[in-house]
Amino acid sequence: MNNYRVSFYKDLCNSDGHSFKCLQRQIDVQSDEPSQAIVLAERLVDNERLNANCVEVMQLSGDHEFEHPAVYSPAHSKHVWNRVA
Repeated sequence: MNNYRVSFYKDLCNSDGHSFKCLQRQIDVQSDEPSQAIVLAERLVDNERLNANCVEVMQLSGDHEFEHPAVYSPAHSKHVWNRVA
């Protein structure tokens, strides 16, 4: 089993009209793979209330430093999930 940090983000606009990702919640979970980590984290977090647009997964080493700071996106083979409304 691996340790993963799952981060939930909401896309917002700043006062200049530029969009940015605002971190809403982070949670550490243990799972066999990044996609399973997302499922586990969503069970622990009320994602419907957060209404996150993006979820990022990073694998952690044993001392909670980032071992593989990859981001997941099915289209780009990274570890990011984007919600499409």
